[in-house]
Amino acid sequence: MKKIFFRTTLILFIPMLIVISMFIIPSQYEKTYMGELKYKYERLSNTNGKRIVIIGGSAMAFGIDSELINNSFADYDVVNMGMYAAMGSRAILDLCLSKINEGDIIVFAPEQNSQTLSLYLGADFCLQGCDGAFNMLPKFFTSEENAAKILAAIPLFSYEKAKYFFTGTTPQPDSIYRQSAFNEYGDIDIILPENIMSSGYDINTQISYNDDSIDSEFIEYLNNYSRKVTSKKATLLFAYAPANENAVLTTNETDSNFAEDFLDRYHLFLNKNLDFAVIGDPHNSVLSSEWFYDTNYHLNSYGKKLYTRQLIRDLKAYLKDTSVTAIDIPNAPVLPAQNSTEEKKILKATVYSKNTTITSVTIEEDINVIEDYAFSGCSSLKEIHIKNADPSKIRIGQHLLDGTNANIYVPESSVSLYKTDYQFSLYAGRIYPD
Repeated sequence: MKKIFFRTTLILFIPMLIVISMFIIPSQYEKTYMGELKYKYERLSNTNGKRIVIIGGSAMAFGIDSELINNSFADYDVVNMGMYAAMGSRAILDLCLSKINEGDIIVFAPEQNSQTLSLYLGADFCLQGCDGAFNMLPKFFTSEENAAKILAAIPLFSYEKAKYFFTGTTPQPDSIYRQSAFNEYGDIDIILPENIMSSGYDINTQISYNDDSIDSEFIEYLNNYSRKVTSKKATLLFAYAPANENAVLTTNETDSNFAEDFLDRYHLFLNKNLDFAVIGDPHNSVLSSEWFYDTNYHLNSYGKKLYTRQLIRDLKAYLKDTSVTAIDIPNAPVLPAQNSTEEKKILKATVYSKNTTITSVTIEEDINVIEDYAFSGCSSLKEIHIKNADPSKIRIGQHLLDGTNANIYVPESSVSLYKTDYQFSLYAGRIYPD
């Protein structure tokens, strides 16, 4: 009888805790990067008339100067919905759909990688973005699969949120990745003067323009999305996001049916398979490293101006607007020296990978780059201890924990910073206090 009572109480208590955590406890992600989502959505909801709506990942948050676009298209307001690629492109597209107005131009400019060019959904990031504005949440329930993912993520999200609140550890990031770094349009609006990456590019993020980098189901989804946009008397356009040329994989394939450069081949593929216009030229979006900041997709302040000018020109070409786009671009910033000391602080993948006996690894404070697959094949590894209290000082990729079941242990005072950091948040469920 006692067991039945206990189980019944538990069954009733857990949903009650989830409701309290989600809807009564104040937003705990308000000051994080994801805390910006509700403000972007609010601008989209409250602007009337025609808009130019930019949709994409953080490449758009870093790469767009909305005021310049606004000045070039006086009949339109600009809303930058560029957010975080780990949410999934579909999440942002679905969120925006019901708010599209007649005459809107929707520019979809995803980062060039297999995750953003698929139906992937990052449920945990969707929940973080909705924290404090859960009226947005139903917008993500556009398929049974997406609904299941979000519902499955709610218990852990509720637990983490309650823990932040009751332990007084609400994330308070002070890096560029924070809500206060955005302006009213939704752009990252902090001066980023130069490239801070060793050798000018992120070794963990390679960029491919092969045809198979975009999922066929996603192409079908985009074409269907375009039809919905058209039914609202609006227009969907595909644009190329900025990409660091040093990270772009070239192809040596020879094909008698294609004499084009691999970028031209990809451009031809998109034009053939998408039922809506592709604006611009991929060659103009693949930029030299000088124009980037901290990832192969994030532009510095000068690169933002360069990319925005090109996007304005591409939009004008589509609209048959022959007016001059007179935006002066300063000289490219100087790249970090190739013999930079940062180069000596990389944890190479060859150091530990395939080591089947090691059980614990310590990443000292001076390490600021961990190569992808660094622990691949480390079947006995249980603990990765990171000594640096500032996650923004360490560059990692999307395959940090591939090939191992290890958890990450960080300084206790930095747990919330790591769990909400732009890069480390991908591994939030495996981050613990040391």
